[in-house]
Amino acid sequence: MRLLEFANKRNTNPYKRIVMLVEVSDKVYRQQFPNSPHPYISEQFIVQVKRKVDRVVRLMVKSEKVSMGLVAGIKNEVLLSPFSSPFGGFHFRHDNIFTREIDQFIIQLIDYASSQNIQKISLILPPDVYHHSFNTKMSNALLRNGFLTDLPEITNWIDLSQFKGEFSCRNARQNYNKSLQYKLSFQIVHDINEKEIAYQIVRENREKLGRPIYMTFNDLLNVNELWPVDFSLVKNIHGEAVAAAIFYRGHEKIVQGIFWGDNELGRYCRAMDFLCHKLWNHYKELDYSIIDLGTSSCGGLPNEGLIRFKEDHGCTSALRLGFKWNYSRDDTKQPK
Repeated sequence: MRLLEFANKRNTNPYKRIVMLVEVSDKVYRQQFPNSPHPYISEQFIVQVKRKVDRVVRLMVKSEKVSMGLVAGIKNEVLLSPFSSPFGGFHFRHDNIFTREIDQFIIQLIDYASSQNIQKISLILPPDVYHHSFNTKMSNALLRNGFLTDLPEITNWIDLSQFKGEFSCRNARQNYNKSLQYKLSFQIVHDINEKEIAYQIVRENREKLGRPIYMTFNDLLNVNELWPVDFSLVKNIHGEAVAAAIFYRGHEKIVQGIFWGDNELGRYCRAMDFLCHKLWNHYKELDYSIIDLGTSSCGGLPNEGLIRFKEDHGCTSALRLGFKWNYSRDDTKQPK
């Protein structure tokens, strides 16, 4: 059956007249969903970034049994999740939620958008490492109910349970061994001046590679008020900073790499290979299960060199999916 035929079933779906999606207060919403599958939809983060949209809405199905919810921002007649982070997504009671409950929520989300004169819905789901089964069922439901998918981003992550302290790829091991001859040092830094040095290294690295950085140093310090932000530095034998990384620890088992990079001095002495080795071991010792290293594409176009570097150092490549719904494409607007 074609996708549009699936979507056209929405008008006769029995769930549509039984329930409705309603806006609730932050207090009511968090009573239903006290925990978040990732930090970007936690209440503390939403409160910090709410100024970036016209208003924040917390949506639940009006029912005695609430199984799903969505926190989103509305700006310029567009409903956004996320609106100031790499990904957003849904709250849910448990990963084995019934597909009919997801269908019900998506149908009501479209009806809510129409009733509020919202012209578009934009959703970016988190990488699968945050919730495997739910992502699969949600992606299926969105497509069946008339959403279009963007060109997927390529994201990368490390399974630390499979990392045994050394790189499995021969090329990565050789480069790490080469870095050892330069007597480099690695440290998580706590001094504010050294944190700023780490930030400047990654900022200059990204600018040189044509990848602008959208967060200031103060932005990162503000995030550190919500959850730990680790600034790390690699220095050479002369005490010069040659590479840096900035990681978030906002999840119980998943640490997220936000920025990293080296400079010319670091490139010469294989500082990034050294940095990866130290980071993987450091977070494994802290009992994290996963390192989420973010996207290796831009607008869906892959950065081949970055993907190869991450995979050589033990990363798995996967997709991060985004979806859009436009009011003009809704089946209620299609000719019969």
